[in-house]
Amino acid sequence: MHPTRSVEARRDPQAWQTALDRALAAHESEDALAHYPHVAFAFPSSSPNPYSGDYPLLNYREPKEWAPTRGWRGRPAPDRAPAGEKYSPPVRFTRGKAWSSH
Repeated sequence: MHPTRSVEARRDPQAWQTALDRALAAHESEDALAHYPHVAFAFPSSSPNPYSGDYPLLNYREPKEWAPTRGWRGRPAPDRAPAGEKYSPPVRFTRGKAWSSH
């Protein structure tokens, strides 16, 4: 693998969104967790990540708007964050029929 391709792939939000979309489509339960870096690469903020140089800061607004178009609701899952990673918690995706508007 060429390092340049790897860097380019990491910076292609559309490719990450497609991968996330496929993973959610294949997921059979009502609840799915996605690692923060994976979602951050799919929906990067224009601001730099002050906590890690390995992945971008996540623009939480984008997955919240993107997920319902695919039948999911996306929101941070701080209760599932590994120790020492409170600033980069996983993102919980819940199928649309499993939640209500209140």
